[in-house]
Amino acid sequence: MIESKYSTKQICQIFNINRETLRHYERMGLLNPRINSSNGYREYSYWDVSTIIDILKYRSLGFTLSDTRDALFDMDFPKIVDMLEVHTDYFKNLIKQYELLLEKTTRDFAYLRGALSHIGDISESDIVDMFLIPYTTDPKNEYFPSMQKAFNNSQFFSTALTINGQNHDMDCYGLLTEKTYADFLKIDKGTLIKKSHVVSQIIDIIGRTPIDETIVEDFKKSITQMYSKNFDTIYAVLISRFYDVEKRYHQYFFVFSKLD
Repeated sequence: MIESKYSTKQICQIFNINRETLRHYERMGLLNPRINSSNGYREYSYWDVSTIIDILKYRSLGFTLSDTRDALFDMDFPKIVDMLEVHTDYFKNLIKQYELLLEKTTRDFAYLRGALSHIGDISESDIVDMFLIPYTTDPKNEYFPSMQKAFNNSQFFSTALTINGQNHDMDCYGLLTEKTYADFLKIDKGTLIKKSHVVSQIIDIIGRTPIDETIVEDFKKSITQMYSKNFDTIYAVLISRFYDVEKRYHQYFFVFSKLD
């Protein structure tokens, strides 16, 4: 038989939550446990237990605490159904996001493993449509909302630099991702780097030197001689930062330029 009252300690043990969480629920108006007048301790009833179960259920569905409070105390059944429909769409979108992240991580992992034995090698490959969002500190800049959204979804982006390119009066530092991911995130303010055949190299920069034109100068000279043509734009994409066993700091950059 279910007990009629529980102590704070028992509630914390049952639901694996801490006292501050319970107090926060109280402050939000979600719980109102009885205070035992003889000792000042809180006592949680069967109704409080049921309420906590509902709170955790709605939270697991992605509800905010404010929406949870509305669902518990202010919504009739049709409104709850409508809200659950919205959250169904939310989870569909979340599933799509994780599918894309799994795709990206799988590809990045294979690429990084290959990079271990190809540092410094110059090679040719194909890239898909890429999307570059420039850094800006000006909230009025047209790219500022896109940059903020990119930072909030940084798992999709890499730091990038465009050198000697036509930057359309924008900062050459930015955040780079595949156009597919930018479309998923509904980011449309940026620069499209169209899919193309490229020449590339992975360079290892030892130390905390910021990447600039001088760092990729050797790459540019090598490919200019190799292909007997001028390369107007070099892209440098950060792929990893780490310390080696000797505690030296490394920065791996994927540098490339279009061949077609």
